[in-house]
Amino acid sequence: MRSSLVYLYGVQLYSVIITILATPFLIELLGTEGYGLIGLYFVIQMLLQVVDGGFSGSITKLTAQLDLSDSNNVSTFYRSYRHFQGLLYKGVLVLLPAGGILFFSGAASLMIESTLAAKTIDTSVWLMIGCVAIRFLSLPERGLLQGLERQKTLALTSFTIVTLRYPVAVGMLVLFSHDVVYFFCFQLLVVLIEVGILKYVGLKYLKNAEISAGVKELGFDNDVNAGWLVKQAGVLWSISVLWVLVSQVDKLVLSFSVPLDAYGIFSLALVGANLMLTMFIPINQVLMPRFVKLFNISDSSSFAGMVLTAIQLYVCFFSVVASSLYIFGEELLFLWTRNTQLSVDASSFLGYLAIGNFIHGITNIAFIATYASGDLTAYARRYRNHVAVVLPISIYSAITYKEYGVISVWVLGAFSFFVYTTIPILRSIFESRAALMSLVSASLQIVVTAGAMYIFKLHFALIASQVLEYLTYLLCLILCLVIMNYLISYTCIRYAKG
Repeated sequence: MRSSLVYLYGVQLYSVIITILATPFLIELLGTEGYGLIGLYFVIQMLLQVVDGGFSGSITKLTAQLDLSDSNNVSTFYRSYRHFQGLLYKGVLVLLPAGGILFFSGAASLMIESTLAAKTIDTSVWLMIGCVAIRFLSLPERGLLQGLERQKTLALTSFTIVTLRYPVAVGMLVLFSHDVVYFFCFQLLVVLIEVGILKYVGLKYLKNAEISAGVKELGFDNDVNAGWLVKQAGVLWSISVLWVLVSQVDKLVLSFSVPLDAYGIFSLALVGANLMLTMFIPINQVLMPRFVKLFNISDSSSFAGMVLTAIQLYVCFFSVVASSLYIFGEELLFLWTRNTQLSVDASSFLGYLAIGNFIHGITNIAFIATYASGDLTAYARRYRNHVAVVLPISIYSAITYKEYGVISVWVLGAFSFFVYTTIPILRSIFESRAALMSLVSASLQIVVTAGAMYIFKLHFALIASQVLEYLTYLLCLILCLVIMNYLISYTCIRYAKG
């Protein structure tokens, strides 16, 4: 597990650094409005996750449970894999023509307030949808590799794609054209390369394991009824759709409610806050198959201990990240973009988005634990109730209160669902001693981290002539806080286990 985390976190750290370095260049080359289109691209990526429908997550779970010595188990896995693959292909065939209709009708340019040419906006949106749709072709293979815990392969693939997506793309813009359409054309090429790599690796595994040959040889029926599909992925699909709706629809509405340059500023804050979610991806990839295996061997104490460790280490690191973005938002944005006004404008959104993301991260660990246990029905019911209340409020807030409405609902919605759902889930997993220790430890880390940062801000101010000195002190503070939090977490884990 440690080696997997090293590989994945190494690549994710590289991805974060590359994103940080590339963003100022993209803003300079494409302008605030061009960057606003890139922000819209991120939202469309999330919205179209409904096509995945939880299928790749189901493949991950079935792969983690795969037993090559059990012919029935192999047959179930292979049928799932092939049918989920077919459904995703059909989804792509729907999305591509839908993007074409938007392009030829000019609907996107009519809804977006911008000084950019209508053709530029329509073409960019069409290419965005094409990028996202084609990337879905590789989701079954990604789920397969995650379930097999082939983290090194996934890490190397991600490293290649991130390098192409940002540094190479910026270089192409510098050499050839400062045109946002050209940027999205290159992104489409990168997506095709990513799909090709994952398809090749996934097919290679299926052939090496002789799964497909074995299924055909034994004569298993490949037909799967709709009820079986719903049982395998229906609940996960509904949760996936609800997450996309509650987390992205308000941002899509906002893109039509404010000018594109204002949306570009909000997108900068959104990208900054979402970098912490990016850093959570490796944890997600490692925890899902590991939780499934621990639960399936009926080792409840090891399972609960793993959940406790995951939460404590998450709070240890991400409480520092979220506090930094909230307290030093303006300073960090200035160090990032070297644009004073842009930093002031975006910092008013950054901290609140980071707080919401921090809360959602803990909820995500509880979700993975529930998913591993195979009991998502109660979670899905609570989430449906949550979305039914929050979604209309978030849409109304995006239209009426613009960016401030979006961030307010994001934080309050995350906290309410944490109290309503996450706490009961964790109470059902932990014993009273572990639950109490975990709560005290997490609260102590958050309070001490935020307090230390506020004291630092009162004594040190960012001055243009002393940027390097300020950054050095700040990084030292962050490192000390991470070490302190780790010691608190380690003590909590040790004593919670008795």
